[in-house]
Amino acid sequence: MSDLAWPPFSILRPEGEELSGEQQSDVQAYRLLGLLGAVVVPVFGVLLAAPDPQATDPMWARLGLSALLVGLVGASYASGAVRRRFAVWARGACYILMAWYCSVATLNGFAGSYDMGLLLLYGILPFAVAIGARSMRPVWWFLGSGLLAGTVGAAFGPVRAAEALPTVGGLATVAFVEGVVIWNQLDARERLERQNDLFRRAQKLANIGAWEYEVSSGEVFWTRQVREIHGLPQGYEPTAEEAVAFYHPEDQPVIQGMIERAIEEEVPFDRELRLGGEALPVGHEQREGRWVRARGTPQIEAGEVTSVRGTFQDITERKAREHVLENEREALRSMYRITADREAGFEEKARRLIDLGREHLGLPYGFLTRITDETQEIVFASGTHPLLQPGESCPLSRSYCRNTIQEDRSLVVQDAVAEGWAGDPAHQTFELGAYVGAQIIVEGELYGTFCFAAEEPREQAFAGRERVFVELMAQWASYELGQRRAKAQLKRQNARLDSFAGLVAHDLRNPLNVATGRLRLAREERAPEEARSHLAAVDRSLGRMDEIIEDVLTLTWGGQDIGPEELSTHGLAAMAKASWDQVGTDQVGTDQNGADKGGAEGATLQFEGACRLRCSAERVRRLLENLFRNAIEHGGDTVTVRVGALSDGFYVEDDGAGFPGDDPEAVFEAGYSSSDEGTGLGLSIVESIAKAHGWSLSATQSEAGGARFEVTGVDVEAVGSAHS
Repeated sequence: MSDLAWPPFSILRPEGEELSGEQQSDVQAYRLLGLLGAVVVPVFGVLLAAPDPQATDPMWARLGLSALLVGLVGASYASGAVRRRFAVWARGACYILMAWYCSVATLNGFAGSYDMGLLLLYGILPFAVAIGARSMRPVWWFLGSGLLAGTVGAAFGPVRAAEALPTVGGLATVAFVEGVVIWNQLDARERLERQNDLFRRAQKLANIGAWEYEVSSGEVFWTRQVREIHGLPQGYEPTAEEAVAFYHPEDQPVIQGMIERAIEEEVPFDRELRLGGEALPVGHEQREGRWVRARGTPQIEAGEVTSVRGTFQDITERKAREHVLENEREALRSMYRITADREAGFEEKARRLIDLGREHLGLPYGFLTRITDETQEIVFASGTHPLLQPGESCPLSRSYCRNTIQEDRSLVVQDAVAEGWAGDPAHQTFELGAYVGAQIIVEGELYGTFCFAAEEPREQAFAGRERVFVELMAQWASYELGQRRAKAQLKRQNARLDSFAGLVAHDLRNPLNVATGRLRLAREERAPEEARSHLAAVDRSLGRMDEIIEDVLTLTWGGQDIGPEELSTHGLAAMAKASWDQVGTDQVGTDQNGADKGGAEGATLQFEGACRLRCSAERVRRLLENLFRNAIEHGGDTVTVRVGALSDGFYVEDDGAGFPGDDPEAVFEAGYSSSDEGTGLGLSIVESIAKAHGWSLSATQSEAGGARFEVTGVDVEAVGSAHS
């Protein structure tokens, strides 16, 4: 049953959380009927007895019934137990009233006034019984009991059966008609209540309610869910001014303006606003920090806006999730900026990440540990805990980290005491109430942990995204430490390689120079003809030794990374010309008489595009020299070599014999050579110089059938047309 909305009836509505809304409505209705019955019962008796002063109708009984009704209503105000059973007891009072009037009507021989009074009461009381009924059972029981009482009275009372028959027939007719009517009402009410229940459940599930503002009267109507969102009792009906006052002061003009536009311009609205007004009605809950979604649509009749209807949804949880996600995104962005900072070292990055984690997780202590020989040592730390400072150490058995390194993922402790850590050595040593930590694994081995902690327990459990946040930090530390270890190892290897290269340069070059000098002197002294062939062979061997030494040194130093300070802009044509001239002056062979022969005398260099490269000129000239030598050695004295520009690099090609085999890329392998005179290092040197610049090198066949090498990924600047 719906509430009695007229303000004077609000005093009849019970207050208290022990009753549901339906029960409160039932109590309110029965209180009203009880008070009306207490007044009507004696008045009705006087009216019935007035035509017949001899009628048997004691007033004391009627006053007793009135007192019973008044007492029952009064008890419902005084006792919660009575309120909970008030509907059942009120239906019991209906049975008593019906039994009384059946008895009075029987004693008075179903006289006209009592006959009509009995039928009238029998017609009214079933509707009172139906109030709050969830089925027809209470109604059928009452109608059956009333008909049975009337029949018994007619059969055994001081009246002839023929005179009582119309009354009994009237009672039966009333029972049938009212049974059908009430059954239809209850069925319709059941369907409506089912629909309303589904609507209420949907409202509660979505935390959404409906509202309406009537333009003519200025009245505001809210559903139950809207009142709950505002923290209001269900009986409260706000004014338009009070409804606006519930919003945050900064949002009050916004909602006021939207309603005015909806009325004046017929514009619907949909806006997210904050609750937390400063001037709320006395005794109402302040809902600060809550967000709502207010939607409204103007209702138009005869071309005018008569009302504005809409919905009101509590979106505080959604806003909180959005806030958490935004904080998470910002924390991840900050983590990325820290880890991607090329100017900062590992120590600075680690300290910045620790500070970021402390702020994001809301924990005062952050630290990175190193675990060796069952000992935990603090490497980096932030916070004031005396035992969590850089350089502090303790046995692993007395640390939280001993459990961290046993977990497949991060270890979390929300409340150490509640989770059974009170007697643990770690808790006794550090007295931490909350903790989260993850392992740092370097090259498959445990290095240490990345951790955050607090002395007090954490109010909320660690969310999955917070655990992942710490695990990402630990993975970053694992990667960085692995890279540092790899770089240190590479540095040591390079140092050994440099030492070896220096040994080759010093210990082999000196005796090589001595041998070359003595050979020259031997030639000048006009050695016999038969000795000159031996001297030529020695000369070739010494030359080959010199090439090998030069290639080894170039391969060692030429492939090392190039710093920004070594880069400058140079013309490709100028570097190629200088390299070609260098190749042309080399002694790459001797004739049959032992005389020097220039290997590039018959070869031709052509240019098919000019450009400028940002590079190390010395190393690029060495790259070009090796490509030119490769073309001459495999293409012959009359080979034509072309150098040209690409959109992102350059190429060198020839019209020689091309590559042997089906895999041109095999020529870059160290030691590969198709010539007995080659060292097999020339093209490896070319590849190492290209990689040192960060370029890509590929080998393919030229249009003329020779070899073509393309260098791409180069910072190229075009400078004009081709020339040769």
